[in-house]
Amino acid sequence: MSDAVVVLEDDPVVRRGVVRQIEASARFSVAAEAGDVAAARRAIETASAAVGVFDLELRDGSALPLIPVAVARGMSVLVLTIWDDDERVYQALAAGAGGYLLKGDASAGRVAESLGVLVEGGAPISPTIARRLLDDLRLRAPKAPARAPTPDVALLTDREREIIELFAKGATYDEVASLLTLSVNTVRHHVRSMYRKLHVCSKTEAVTLAFPRA
Repeated sequence: MSDAVVVLEDDPVVRRGVVRQIEASARFSVAAEAGDVAAARRAIETASAAVGVFDLELRDGSALPLIPVAVARGMSVLVLTIWDDDERVYQALAAGAGGYLLKGDASAGRVAESLGVLVEGGAPISPTIARRLLDDLRLRAPKAPARAPTPDVALLTDREREIIELFAKGATYDEVASLLTLSVNTVRHHVRSMYRKLHVCSKTEAVTLAFPRA
């Protein structure tokens, strides 16, 4: 079963290209498309979608206010835009976007690949943006070396432990959702929480920390 995607993009040519990339992937399908703010809001509120690909500027206004709306409905959001200025990057991430990809980096297959990283709990970000974020963090960091956070398996909830135990046995997201009678989006929510507590970015790292001998 494929994950449904909402695509917000005001340029019809670009939108068709993004849709083709998504539809070419066996993992994703497009549930709705929109090029203006009103249509975008309707798509977010009515489409049963797990993820969204959002341009930041639609033909009649900014899509930034729509990011928290989508996140509140359980969607993960990948920003796909030409805008690379710090202000928009920080605004989008603060609003809840889980990834930030520049259109110049969206070569064939890159959009679907980035969506895959996003739904697995990762944060796909264009290299130039990631470099600037790292540089900014270094500038803000205290001069004395900071102690690295210690992953704390004890902080995991019972549900998170159930999920990570199933991952350790090789279960997929869909299988975990079926076995625990949850939606896939709910499983992803628990996984993102688990990643934050363990300070990891993948299922493999999480399983290794929770079950060193697994």
